[in-house]
Order: sequence, then structure tokens, then C-alpha cells
Amino acid sequence: MTNITSFQDIIGAPNGDKASVLGKFLYFSLANILVEKEALAQLCSDLSIPYSGSKRISVSDAFRSATGDIKDRITVKNPGEHHIYAVYCRDNAHTEDVYSRELVKETLNQRTNQYEKLANIFYDRRDNQFGYDNIGFDADIDPISYCRRAEELFELYQVCANRRQIETICLGYLRMLEATKVSSTGHLYFIPRQHMDKVDTFETFIEQLSAMNQNDNALSVNSFYIILDGYSDGTFRPNEPITRAEFAAIAARFDENAASGSASFSDLSGHWAAGEISKAYQNGWVTGYSDGTFRPDQSITRAEAVTLINRVLERELPEDAELLDEMNVWSDNRDTGKWYYLDIQEATNSHAYTRDKKGKESWVKMRTDPDWTSYED
Repeated sequence: MTNITSFQDIIGAPNGDKASVLGKFLYFSLANILVEKEALAQLCSDLSIPYSGSKRISVSDAFRSATGDIKDRITVKNPGEHHIYAVYCRDNAHTEDVYSRELVKETLNQRTNQYEKLANIFYDRRDNQFGYDNIGFDADIDPISYCRRAEELFELYQVCANRRQIETICLGYLRMLEATKVSSTGHLYFIPRQHMDKVDTFETFIEQLSAMNQNDNALSVNSFYIILDGYSDGTFRPNEPITRAEFAAIAARFDENAASGSASFSDLSGHWAAGEISKAYQNGWVTGYSDGTFRPDQSITRAEAVTLINRVLERELPEDAELLDEMNVWSDNRDTGKWYYLDIQEATNSHAYTRDKKGKESWVKMRTDPDWTSYED
């Protein structure tokens, strides 16, 4: 089984002389990962990556994590019927000695979602017994298979490091590289030039974790050079606001293919970034204004930058997206009619999602936002 997803043949950046390289963008995804702790500690030692020494988690945490990983979405099509079911575990009545959660089936495509209990999953601390009972019959779903998977995961969680523990190790190493987080959702970081040589070590770390992963989930990791030329007078002007043209040029270098044509904006003729803007436009990453201009030398706004990054990362919501009530809401981003409303919400909320055939996201549930301040120096 190959557990690494490589984007090297899909996205790249052209080579450049060292003076023009700002650093690297580093992207990685841990997916649903479980790695034996002894093997993880040895890997960290081999690569000189600080190991946090994650301890054995409690039985209660192992039970909650194992049952929490039971998540599935099933589509059933019969003549004249089309149903979508979500299968997962939710809290159930329990005592101090017996942990308990119930396996449920939720019918999603109804005016009011319906819930059906499929089984009761429990752990009895008095005799250290994991079990399940009250198994229901369902024509479309096999409850026993989910219960058995929960039991397997329960055993694994007691000897393995989970995603949160491994994420802590990753973020600790990235702090050493003075990494800057680029996106509030997912793991996209900018690594400054002075630490670029250590990115290879991090990529090796993720690749090795893939081989150790006890779950059948692909991990992904990749990095790209960020190349930005200075000005004709030999300066770089690091404290200057970045323009729409400069930001589009950075994005365009994620695509190593040449632009297939020119964008039809009326103010690009002879502009130094006309080719890069055309490439970014053809990829659907940038748009112009209603008067047919691009305004390349205008400073880019936070909303424009967020939207461009969302497009590059293929994180896009449909116009009729149904967002979740628990999401972060900003006092100056409440007008749902604004062009940037959905992109700001997409970029500033941690969430689980699915994609439709067009690649558009549909939010499934909110995830707890990390405490970003804990990663600041």
C-alpha cells in the first residue's frame, strides 16, 4: 500500500538564483494517523526532530478517540429513492465504571434529519472489557463491522500516537524553522530562506510516518520554492505593501506550465507581470474589476489575498453554501452579499468537509480552532 500522495508532477516552481528565493511553501496533511510510539520516538531520534515524549493515553481517552473515529457517509439509491446516511458514534448514558457511546445512523437528505440507534458500544473498567450490545438490524448498514473497527482502534490508541500528538511534534519542529502559518485551515507554512535546507528533513519525516501509519489513509507532503525578484534599483523593499501583481506572480509560480494566452484586462499591456497575471487568471485564481481592469499596481487587500490563497489550495464553497451555526463570525464580515464573505469564513474556520463532483466544499462539522498563540515566540 502506498501511503504518500506526491504533487511534484502537478505543481512546481521554476528554479531561480539564491538571491531571488524568499523561502519555501510547505504543505502537509496527517489525515487519520496512528503510529506506534516506540517507532515514532526512534524516527524522531534518527532525524534529530525533538520528540515530545507523548505518554500512554488514558483508557477513557482511547475509548473516546476510537469511537470518535467511526465516521462514514453512505449513499443508497433504489428505484424512486435516494438516501444519504451518516454513521457515527455519539454520547450515551454512562457511569463512573462504564464508558458508553451509541452507534447511530442519521438520514441527511430529509427536511428534518432522523436518527436511528444501531448499537451500544461500551468499555467496562471493572473487568477491562470492551464490548457492544443492543445490535439493531439495518438493511443498508452492518453495525457489527463498525463496532469491530471501534474495538480495533481502541487497542491501537493505547499503544500508538494519534494525529494530535504527532501534530504537536510537527509544529514544534516548524517553530525551530521560524515557520509562518499561511492558512488558518490545513497545514500550509512559509519557511524562510535560512531554514530551507531543513525542509527536506521534515518531508522525510512525513514520508516515514506514512509507512508506519496503522490507518489506511494517504498522507501528503510537498514544498515549493517561493521566488520573488527585487526591484530594478537592486532593492527588495521588504516593508512595502505587496501589490496585486506581485501576489499574483507568487501564485503563478505554483504552476510550471506556460500561460496559454493573455488575460484581457485593459491595463496589463507592457506590465512586467502580465504573463504571471494571465497564468493566475487562467487557473481561476484571480479576477479583475467590473470596468475590465486588473489594477496590478494597487495594493492587495486582506480579502483579495485570502481569496487567492483559497483558490490555489482549491478550497472553495458554492454560492449557496450552508455554513454551520457554530462557526467563527467576524463583526466586519456579516454581510453575506459581499463578494469576499464566503472566502473569509472558509479561511478562518477549522472544519471537516466533503467535496462535490465540481470540487466545491460542503461543511460537515466544525473542528476546534487550534490555539495559534501557543506557537508564537
